[in-house]
Amino acid sequence: MPVKITPQVFDITVRNIKDLGNETKHFELFYDSGKCMEFIPGQFVSVLCPDESGKTIRRAYSIASPPALKDHLDLCLKLVPTGKVTPWFWALKDGDRFQIHGPLGKFILPDTIDFDIIFVATGTGIAPFRSMIQTLLPAGFKGKIWLVFGVRYDNSIPYHNEWLDLAKKYSNFTYIPTISRPGPDWKGETGYVQTKIEKYFTDASGKQVYICGLNQMIQSVQEACFKVGFPKEKVIFERYD
Repeated sequence: MPVKITPQVFDITVRNIKDLGNETKHFELFYDSGKCMEFIPGQFVSVLCPDESGKTIRRAYSIASPPALKDHLDLCLKLVPTGKVTPWFWALKDGDRFQIHGPLGKFILPDTIDFDIIFVATGTGIAPFRSMIQTLLPAGFKGKIWLVFGVRYDNSIPYHNEWLDLAKKYSNFTYIPTISRPGPDWKGETGYVQTKIEKYFTDASGKQVYICGLNQMIQSVQEACFKVGFPKEKVIFERYD
């Protein structure tokens, strides 16, 4: 069993904010000197956001970086214009400070992985899988890893070049981006992630599926997995709504 890590409150400084397109941004949260959050890939933090009334709003966001990074952690967020926290994030600038609480969550891989892994994500559901993949591959994981990643537009795929580079570097990693609203120059997969299950994974043996995103997508991917023979216990998910 994974070692239980007691959640703590950390003061952080935001830096290196990057616009990933389609109202999605990457934020790097740097710890104060001498501090570091130990966490398991797939876990999340609770952001403590002050509101106008003086109360604190808490929102959970998956960690999008591996634990090997000791000076900061990454978040990948989608703007919710009617929400209270992501518009506050969009107003942040380099050097701003706030607090996070963590690590939290049980959407993690087992200590012993004796199966090939299929990661299925849409949008910011990529965050926990970025943490997992960037941990597994450098550590010498020998099984096969597939990333089926669905987004709307081919010009705003979060971490696209990073996935391409990893696929070149590691022969056991396969990257399958699929675009629901492709531009005229897109040559890859199109449509929704659930339609890629039957196309690429007709044999369920020796594999386990991890899904992250919104509930409607998760249900569709689950149905596709069950149709090709994955047992329920081999299809694990975390939903963002």
